[in-house]
Amino acid sequence: MELRERPVFADLADSQASVADCFDYFNHERLHSSIGYQAPYRAHQQTFITTALNSPA
Repeated sequence: MELRERPVFADLADSQASVADCFDYFNHERLHSSIGYQAPYRAHQQTFITTALNSPA
């Protein structure tokens, strides 16, 4: 993810890509203390798998 001193974008597509990069970082890389220092995506996947395995068919 490219860090910028000020958010200056070349065009709409550039700004959308920057927002998408931020969401990707926040959900897939940044560790969150409230969920055991995991990335939200990983914590969600673990919950989904556990719930699916424990659900009656």
